[in-house]
Amino acid sequence: TLTGHRDAVWSVAFSPDGQTIASGSRDKEVRLWRASDGSHLRTLTGHQGGVRSVAFSPDGQTVASGSGDSEVRVWRAYDGAHQ
Repeated sequence: TLTGHRDAVWSVAFSPDGQTIASGSRDKEVRLWRASDGSHLRTLTGHQGGVRSVAFSPDGQTVASGSGDSEVRVWRAYDGAHQ
């Protein structure tokens, strides 16, 4: 069980290598988790609306998130930097 979001979780995706899980929530955050033990890796913030969709790039290096704020944000998976 992965806990930490403060509101409903709307989207979940596994990285292509299966090592990382991304979750998007109504709390406006994207969270990254280690799949093997469920530990929280980092929180990606910046959306002004709930995150309705998350996806990894084919190489797993990038996460894209879509939100109710009408924005798609692109993040580096390894450090959470907004691109």
